[in-house]
Amino acid sequence: MKNPIELAHQALLARLGQIVPSNGFLSDAGTRIRHGWLQDVLAEHDLAYPLLVVQPGEYPPPLNGSGCVLANIGRRVIGVVRPDHPDTYQAELDMLYVDLIAALQVPEGLPNPWGPLGPSRVTIGSAKPFPPGEGIAAGTILIPVQLHVIINGA
Repeated sequence: MKNPIELAHQALLARLGQIVPSNGFLSDAGTRIRHGWLQDVLAEHDLAYPLLVVQPGEYPPPLNGSGCVLANIGRRVIGVVRPDHPDTYQAELDMLYVDLIAALQVPEGLPNPWGPLGPSRVTIGSAKPFPPGEGIAAGTILIPVQLHVIINGA
């Protein structure tokens, strides 16, 4: 049996990887996806911007079903831009917000674009932009995401 949480995480990464101009997006941030804690990623020396960082988020209590559990697996998707000029980082964060919402949002009634092994649904929380500062030399926008994962046999 494959881990359904890992499968949902991989589906999220694949979906974010589609963020490139040839797919109709504004940026090419999908070519630069990192995993881990933001501070650790930003400490790397070979970074190019804009980039996306995926880190763990909140895991609210699961819901019991008949022979399964619906788990809500939290992830934080963070868009990161390097502020070359103080007047441009907000526009770059807005560009990433547009790209991330377009990639993560699924209009009602459409089949699941996450694939049969991905999450059954994805819920997007309120986005929070942060200017450079407090030890982070980059502008960021954080979007909390809940991956709804069915765990069978529970």
